[in-house]
Amino acid sequence: MIVFFDIDDTLMDHSRAMRTAAIGLHAELGLDVEIEEFLGDWLEAHRRHYPRYLAGELNYEALRRLRIRETISADLRDEAADELFAAYMRTYRSEWSLFPDVVPGLDRLRGCTLGVISNGPAAEQRDKLRALAIEDRFQHILISEDCGCAKPSPQIFRLACQMAAASPGEVVYVGDQLEIDVCGSRNAGLQGIWLNRLGRERNPGHFEAVGSLIELSDMLRDRSTNS
Repeated sequence: MIVFFDIDDTLMDHSRAMRTAAIGLHAELGLDVEIEEFLGDWLEAHRRHYPRYLAGELNYEALRRLRIRETISADLRDEAADELFAAYMRTYRSEWSLFPDVVPGLDRLRGCTLGVISNGPAAEQRDKLRALAIEDRFQHILISEDCGCAKPSPQIFRLACQMAAASPGEVVYVGDQLEIDVCGSRNAGLQGIWLNRLGRERNPGHFEAVGSLIELSDMLRDRSTNS
């Protein structure tokens, strides 16, 4: 069986690391704005502009500067904006950590061919896998920057299947974002599974879902037994 995974908020606790780093930046600068308002602005800037980066409208450097200027000061010069984002990234990187269910979940999939399909800058995403000591667990790694297309486009999922020399119907994809990961992979013909760690009730398509990666092996085993 071939199983591909998302990285951020599926394998790595990206949201916690991002929040901690933003709190650190807020404290370092001594900003007057309340912390929750600052966090909201920081996340909103990311939500609005990250899709533009993935679509090729912005390079990663421009994306970073936009986030800094929209949340701290619109008048910052490039060098100052870059320094502030570098400070944020130092904390963000120091906070990288796996969810507790990742290693035992991957251990239970021994014998499967494992891979990663992730949006983002290739060097940073690969650094995460390396720093978290799980890179060697994946036989196939495909990052959007490497191939010029990004989730939820069916193209990136189909390229991953080609990399694994498998038809889409033979491949499982697991991710935390319902629209981008599950719907995107299913639209490409893969078997999309929603990792719903937070127990969200909204599942309009009644897609297959697991609450942790430890549950994944049981779901796949049951599916194989009943097929």
